[in-house]
Amino acid sequence: MAEFDSYKVDSLFLLIGENPLPNYMATRLLLKGGGTPYLIYTTGTERPAQRLKKILDSELTGFQQAQLVPLEEYESDAYQIQTRIQQALKELNGQVGLNYTGGTKAMAVHAYRAMFKEKGQQAVFSYLDPRQLEMCVDREEGDRIRLKVHPEDLEVKIPKIFQIHGWQWLSDPDYTPTSPEAASAFAQFHAYPELGKSWREWCNTVLRKATRNRQGRWLKEKELKEVAPLSLEIPSDSEIGPKASLKNYSKIIAALKMLGCSDADNTISLQEIQKAGFKDLSNLCKWLDGEWLEDYTLQQVQEVPKALKIYESAASFWIKDPASAENRTKFQFDVAFTRGYQLFALSCTTIDEKPGCKQKLFESYIRARQLGGDEARVALVCCANKKDTDALKTEITNVFKSNPDSNTQGDSKLTVFGCEDLLNLSAKIEQWIRESDAEAGG
Repeated sequence: MAEFDSYKVDSLFLLIGENPLPNYMATRLLLKGGGTPYLIYTTGTERPAQRLKKILDSELTGFQQAQLVPLEEYESDAYQIQTRIQQALKELNGQVGLNYTGGTKAMAVHAYRAMFKEKGQQAVFSYLDPRQLEMCVDREEGDRIRLKVHPEDLEVKIPKIFQIHGWQWLSDPDYTPTSPEAASAFAQFHAYPELGKSWREWCNTVLRKATRNRQGRWLKEKELKEVAPLSLEIPSDSEIGPKASLKNYSKIIAALKMLGCSDADNTISLQEIQKAGFKDLSNLCKWLDGEWLEDYTLQQVQEVPKALKIYESAASFWIKDPASAENRTKFQFDVAFTRGYQLFALSCTTIDEKPGCKQKLFESYIRARQLGGDEARVALVCCANKKDTDALKTEITNVFKSNPDSNTQGDSKLTVFGCEDLLNLSAKIEQWIRESDAEAGG
């Protein structure tokens, strides 16, 4: 991080946009000890600016409190922007800088002019390049100076990213996977489409029938305690045809043994399986119904070599709707990890058909970009075959093309892992990270 020292300033002016994460980053990287951040915001970005000020004031020890510079409704008014910034600059001594990663293009142009008029080439002008993961320092007399932001330069925890955006959790995420050995065994048999379909059919016709009410909600804990052992037989009227039994599939039985079930039994007891490490029966039912994939994915993320500097990883993010007085879920993240300040989000589903996977990936892509900006990377972990995963990646990538001529071939911002990737998912995630680094010139 020493390469940033030459460009640190005593007073750093930042244009606040809808995503305050780059502003937080710039402050951490470019502000000298004892320095003051100046947050330039409009009416539309007042809340992000106030939230960022609160975070910076509480977090940055040895620095001055952040100052707010309101532009009100004048986000494209040259006179108002320049006048207000020049007023803030007049009494300042020491090195001054302007970071214009956020805000509108008009704000950036007029703020630059105001800063240059007052401080000339002595000012440090910078912006964050999300494609190359670089802090760029602009110069009038030569090419920009490009400073690579390495993962170790600025480590941002997952809770901090949510805090910066004003989101609150309904409950803390899981930093340790539940029953990782059993989750791995479930992944083993889901690598075979026939076995995955049989398990899905058993969940639909046996597990859900016994543990859900008519509205499709899981029974309350007291009711789940009264559920009788569940048969391993799949009803004859199921989608997979004639009456079948999970006992016919050795890989499925091996996975159930990892949960404490006996291979001699024709039923499984939810109450007995819960003792394998599940906090309650409702959690167990959800796990059997598909949430095992989140735990397996988290486990695989945590097996990625330490040299890739994954800073933090967790699963099961339930995000509260801030507009609701009740504890209602606004949206959900399955698995996420950070490298430096870069967010990697993985959405998990045992769906094996493209339409359902497409909807899941689309929602995750939107949320991840809202939180992590253009630097965010998104993956779907599903049970679809390679033909469908390749088609899905192409479709979604094309939807988010900035223009028809954009070359998205090999774009690592978004990827899809299917049933054929489950057995070596950790290696696939590692490859994804390395491809992302390569695209950024790392």
